[in-house]
Amino acid sequence: MKPTKADILMDLVLIIGIFVCVMVLIADTDATEQAYEPTTLATIEEVTEYITEPTQEEKPTEAVTEPTEVTEETEETEEETVEETEEVTEPVISYSEKDLEYLAIVIYQEAGGDNFSDDTRLKVGTVVMNRVADPRFPDDLHGVLTQKSQYGLLHWTGVRWADRANNPGEEHAVKRAYECAEQILMGYRSFGEDVVWQAEFAQGSEIVAYQDGTYFCR
Repeated sequence: MKPTKADILMDLVLIIGIFVCVMVLIADTDATEQAYEPTTLATIEEVTEYITEPTQEEKPTEAVTEPTEVTEETEETEEETVEETEEVTEPVISYSEKDLEYLAIVIYQEAGGDNFSDDTRLKVGTVVMNRVADPRFPDDLHGVLTQKSQYGLLHWTGVRWADRANNPGEEHAVKRAYECAEQILMGYRSFGEDVVWQAEFAQGSEIVAYQDGTYFCR
């Protein structure tokens, strides 16, 4: 039986369809192989280097401690602080009640009236203590005050209060004599150590002061 044109056409279409299917399968296979192409060695090395080498932010920063510089100014400040914290002890000046009374007696005798100022009283006390310190005179208050022809009648009577000191009106003058005597025994001085003369007349080599009718000389 001779094939018709329709049969030939159908066979042709079938062949073309088979060819198209084969080509499609070949194309899919090539695309799959390219998609799964193994990574090259160079690419692996680049990735490894990127992963293993830390970035600048990730690198640990070592803490650098600058040594403390000790300057001369700092050392001087520390020395000054030590000096400031050291305790300063004032010298203790001691005296007996008898010394206080002796000096008050002679101050009252020589400058006890109301016409004498406390400054004059202190000057009298200074001269007395300068004599105690001077090798030309006795080295104690009693010896200086009882030296012959120096302090009135104390050489004859001993160091005692004048009779007028017992009068009620003299209480304030006696108190002032005690206060001035205490200042002198605590270290106050009106003159230098070379002023050892005090009287109603000038004597010695030089007049240092004159007040309330009294000369003070060296």
